[in-house]
Amino acid sequence: MGSEYSHYMRRLLATIGIIAIALSVFLLLWHLAYVLVLLFGGALFAVFLVGLASPLQAFIPLPKWSLVLLVAAVITGLLTLAGYLAGPAVADQMVQLSEQLSGGLDQLESYLKQQTWGEALLNWAQEQWQQAPLSPGKLMGQVTGAFSTIFGAFADLFVMLFIGFYLAIHPKPYIQGFLFLFPREKRDRLNEVMSSVYHALKWWLIGRATSMAAVGVLTALGLWLLDMPLIMALALLAGLLSFVPFIGPIAAAIPAILVGLIDSPSQALYVVLVYFIVQLLESNILTPYVQKQAVSLPPAVMLSGQMLMGAVFGLQGLALSTPMLVSMIVVVQMLYVCDVLGEKIRPLGQ
Repeated sequence: MGSEYSHYMRRLLATIGIIAIALSVFLLLWHLAYVLVLLFGGALFAVFLVGLASPLQAFIPLPKWSLVLLVAAVITGLLTLAGYLAGPAVADQMVQLSEQLSGGLDQLESYLKQQTWGEALLNWAQEQWQQAPLSPGKLMGQVTGAFSTIFGAFADLFVMLFIGFYLAIHPKPYIQGFLFLFPREKRDRLNEVMSSVYHALKWWLIGRATSMAAVGVLTALGLWLLDMPLIMALALLAGLLSFVPFIGPIAAAIPAILVGLIDSPSQALYVVLVYFIVQLLESNILTPYVQKQAVSLPPAVMLSGQMLMGAVFGLQGLALSTPMLVSMIVVVQMLYVCDVLGEKIRPLGQ
C-alpha cells in the first residue's frame, strides 16, 4: 500500500512539474513574442538572400558570403533605380490617394444616408461615437500613437533586415550555436530539420513573390480598363498587401473601392468585381500552377494560422503568419509524424 502511494505521489509530482515547466515556457515565449517575431523575420530575409545567392555559385566561382553581398548590392541598386524613376510619381499618387480617401468616405456617407438601412447604420455608429467622445488630449494621443506605430514598424523592418543580412553572410556560427543547445546524438537530425525548414521557406517565398507580382500587374490592368485614377498606387498596395493571404487583398481593395465611390456606386461595384476576379485568377490558376514546386497551404489552415499568430504575436505575427506556420508544420512533420509516429511522409518544400 505504501509503495503504491509513493508511486502515485511521484507520478503526481512529475505531472505537476511538467505542467509547471510547460506554463513557464509558454509565459516566457509570450513575453518574448515581440523579439521572436523580429528574429523570425530576420531569418526569413536571410533565407531570401541565400536562396538568391546559392544558384549563382554554379556560374560565379566566389564564396557564398560574397555572393550574398553581391545579391544585396544588386537588390539595393534596383530599388534605388526604381525609386529614382517611379518614386516621385508613386509618392504623388499616394498623397492623392490619402486625399481622395476622405472624399470617398464622404461619398459613402452620402450614399448610406439615401438608404433606409444605411441611415440606421449611420445612427448606430454616431451613437457609439458619442458614447466615447474624443477630447483634444485623447485625439492628440491617438495621433502620436499612430506616428509611433509607423516609426516602430520601420524600426522593426530595419532590425529584421539587419539580422537577416548578418545571418545570410555567415550563418554557420549561429546554426552551430543553436545545435549546441541539444544533445550530440540529436544534432544531425535537427540539422536536417533546419535544412528542410530552409527549403520550405525558400519555395514559399518563390511562390509568394510570383503571386505578388501577378496580383500587382493584373490589378493595374483591371483598374486601367475601368479608367480609374491612381493606378500605380493602388496596384502597388494590392501587390504588397497580397504578401498576407486573405486579409491583405481585402485591405488593399478598400482604398480602391472608396476611390471608385467618388465617381459613382457602380464604379465602386466594378472595382469590387476587378479585385474579385484577380483573386479568383490568383487562387485557381496561378497558385495551382506555382504550387507544383512552391509551398502552398490549405486556405482553412492559413486563415486559422493568421488568427492564432495575430492573437499571440500582434500585427507583426499576422504579417509573418504564413511562413511561421510553414516552419512549424515542417518541424511537426519531421520530429513528430516521422520520428515519433514512424510515418513516411514528404515534408513541405521537398
